[in-house]
Amino acid sequence: MPQSGPSERPEPTPWRWPSLPQRSDDERSEFELLEQLAEIAHLLSEADDLDELLQLIVDLGEGYLEGCDGASLMLIGKNRSVSSPAYSSRVAYESDLAQYEADEGPCLDALRDHRVYMIDDLETETRWPDYRERALKLGVRSMLSYRLFAKGSTYGALDFYSKRPHAYGEFSKIVGQVFASHAGVALKSAINEAGLERAIASRDMIGQAKGILIERLRLTPDEAFKLLAKISQDRNIAVRTLAELIVTSGEIPRS
Repeated sequence: MPQSGPSERPEPTPWRWPSLPQRSDDERSEFELLEQLAEIAHLLSEADDLDELLQLIVDLGEGYLEGCDGASLMLIGKNRSVSSPAYSSRVAYESDLAQYEADEGPCLDALRDHRVYMIDDLETETRWPDYRERALKLGVRSMLSYRLFAKGSTYGALDFYSKRPHAYGEFSKIVGQVFASHAGVALKSAINEAGLERAIASRDMIGQAKGILIERLRLTPDEAFKLLAKISQDRNIAVRTLAELIVTSGEIPRS
């Protein structure tokens, strides 16, 4: 009986980038996207505290998603209340406020329904009529809304706004989903470390103080946060203590 030779191993199938939707909404290569995402994950992991992390998420998110004119982060607080402690542009903050005032909108629904919402053009959108009217006055046309979660727990939602209709396509939706997944994991770690109730209360107060600085001094959200940090450092008081002073007294201390 002839001896059989050593069995031949099948050639391994080379890995290929999975089939993705047409990318007319994003001209970056897959390599560039992965390289940027790796850098973003590194930056999020290096945030010193929850305050810095939340602002990083919206600032990096606006830069990462093509066509974005502003990103905001809604955070679930005590008694399931929702606030927007971090935002990268004025339009993002005001659009969040419009959702709260109307008690409807894609970001609120992303929290409630655990779904991703993509709005091609608010001009032709039929959902959320009260919010739609307010948002159009702000110049918002396209949106992407994601739930921020980790291990089944929902911590908030992330909104990307654009002043252009059809700014986002299916590829943008996937890119945003990957970013939101990284943000959700980083948020979970930061909240666990800070303590949920203390972290939420602190961010609510700081968010209100930032709003006062933005309104009175005509600052961007990032400039407002940096000014809070500078005054805090110059006066050697905690950022939350400074924020509470601004909110309760209405006065802005000099650095």
